[in-house]
Amino acid sequence: MKIAIIYSTSSRSTKKACKLLSDKIKSNVKLIPIEKAKTACLLKYNFIILAGSAYNGKVQNALKQYISRNMKTLKEKPIALVMNCEEGIDTRDRLNKTFTEELVNTSSFSSNLGYELNPDEGNFIEKRKTNKLIEKYKKDGRSLPVLNMNEIDRFADYVNNMIDKRVD
Repeated sequence: MKIAIIYSTSSRSTKKACKLLSDKIKSNVKLIPIEKAKTACLLKYNFIILAGSAYNGKVQNALKQYISRNMKTLKEKPIALVMNCEEGIDTRDRLNKTFTEELVNTSSFSSNLGYELNPDEGNFIEKRKTNKLIEKYKKDGRSLPVLNMNEIDRFADYVNNMIDKRVD
């Protein structure tokens, strides 16, 4: 089974989560950053995972545009959806706003894999924002966010079970 994980990210957190996920899937998985995704590439894959980092409840426009351009094909293929954002939110509501309710309803599986803050990533402005956010977490006495490894395992288990049940 050929699987594509098409992702967009404003930091490396989503890419890292997608890489961890792909390493746990027992199949041929191709990680494709949104900048390199092409319309025709969807036809090569049996299963598609769309992943995006949500900042202030929104994913990058490039992912939304890609989904919009490819909605017909995406609805005809088995897909799963991944968000990387803070935990403890209404995940279903955030997924509907991020990927559209129509796409969420046609997806096989969806999940929030959490996120992490890395003050060494990005340009000067991004590093400054991240450092301010880290300071806010510390000031509020909260733990810094981390990727949810249990959710990554659960997502990979779902995909692997689907692969095991597949009859060619």
